[in-house]
Formats: sequence, C-alpha cells, structure tokens
Amino acid sequence: MSESELSFVIDGPIARATINRPHVMNAMKNGMWEELGDHLRGIEFDRDVRVVLITGAGDNFCAGGDVKEFSTTLGMGDLERTNHWMTSGDKGNQLFAIIERIPQPVVTRVRGMAAGGGLAMVAAADLAIASERSRFLAAQIRVGVIPDSALSYNLVRNIGPKRAKQIAYLGDIFGPEDALDFGLVNWVVPDDELDARTEALLARIADLPQEALGRTKRAMNVAHRISISDHLAQESIDIGAVVAHPDYAARVTAFMERSR
Repeated sequence: MSESELSFVIDGPIARATINRPHVMNAMKNGMWEELGDHLRGIEFDRDVRVVLITGAGDNFCAGGDVKEFSTTLGMGDLERTNHWMTSGDKGNQLFAIIERIPQPVVTRVRGMAAGGGLAMVAAADLAIASERSRFLAAQIRVGVIPDSALSYNLVRNIGPKRAKQIAYLGDIFGPEDALDFGLVNWVVPDDELDARTEALLARIADLPQEALGRTKRAMNVAHRISISDHLAQESIDIGAVVAHPDYAARVTAFMERSR
C-alpha cells in the first residue's frame, strides 16, 4: 500500500490521520484499518499528544471498505472466503477498540460521504463535526453483510436501538441535520467553515487538563456496562489521581487569581 494513502502526522499536541484516496471517496483497503490502529496505539502513552483528528482528503470523509476488494473474494470457496473475511475483520477491528481505549479524545471531521466503515469511525469517535454537505450511510446491508467495525455497538450507544436499527436495516442515506438530531454528530457547520471550526475545537481540547480528560473519557465509555456502585468506586480513584496531578493545583490557582 502506498504510504500516501494514509497520512499520520504529529502536529504539536494534535495527531492528524488523513485517509488519502479521494479518487474512490476515501474507501479503505483492508490493511489500512489495521495500519490506522497501529498509529493510534503508537501515541496512546505519548503525553505530548492531546487530541486525535481523523478526516478524509478531498470531498469525502470515507466510503468504508473498498468494494473492488470485496469482489476479489467472489471466486473463493465458501470456507476460504469465510476465513479471509474473519481474519481481515479480526485485524481491522483492533482500530475500534483502540479508539475507545486511548486517553486522547478522537475527533472526526466529516465532509461529504461517511459510509460503512466511515460511518463506524464517526460513531466510534468521541466528538464529530460535520459539514452541511455531509451524508451518512450504513452501506453494509446493500452488499449483503452486517454492520461491522463495531458500528452496531456504537450506533446503539450513540442514538439508541430504534434509530440504529432503522439505519442498519434500511441502508438509507441521511443528511447532517438528521445526524445531529439523532446524536451521531455534535456540530453541523457551513462547509466553508468546517476546517476553521475543527481547528478551533482541536485547540480547545488540546488546552484541557489531560489527566482529567482521559479519565473522563474512560468513565463515560464504560458507564453503560457497569453498576453505579462500580462507577462510584472508580470515580473516587480517579478523583484521587487528578487532584495529585500538577494540572489541578495550577488550574485552581489560576481560577482563584481570576476571581480576585
């Protein structure tokens, strides 16, 4: 695979991942999912990286997997095809576990189409900002497969089971206002403001207290699957950790000075 097809650049406190296959609406080849996961794993413990941006080059975010690659498996026997896709899935699925696990917030900037695995990245991200020209599609049902890349898991978390089933079953394209109304994206902005508004958001996140932010992300990501007692027990541990961090004293002191 050409290195230019997936760019990953550390830009000060921001890690910028750009899918660079605009000629196919940034459809991802099989190995690219695993490659992006490897990049994110590489910055997981880098204290200098405070936020991650995932976006697509050109007019689209990501059209999901490359259907041309799907067609190459049609000549395989059933068992060979099964092994091929299960192996590819196991490798690519690591990306979505890592997006959830890393302490840095992951932001998706969506222009144009976010389909299939592209929609899955939007659903997996901590925050999503979209152009008024964006479009969304759970395309898997159109080619006879299930929502993969944790899409069914994250859609239910993002927007609830009824909406998630509507999107996954019917495979209809929906626009940015519906995505905002459903709770899939946080902001919809004019297309000519998308880049500037994204940069302002990234700068704001990069300035937040890192230890507190990472622990907040983890607490919210597991809140739906643990008891309130377990949540409160971890909350006390997290509070102990953040008040021992230098950010706490510095920010409380700055707050008090502004209040005088």
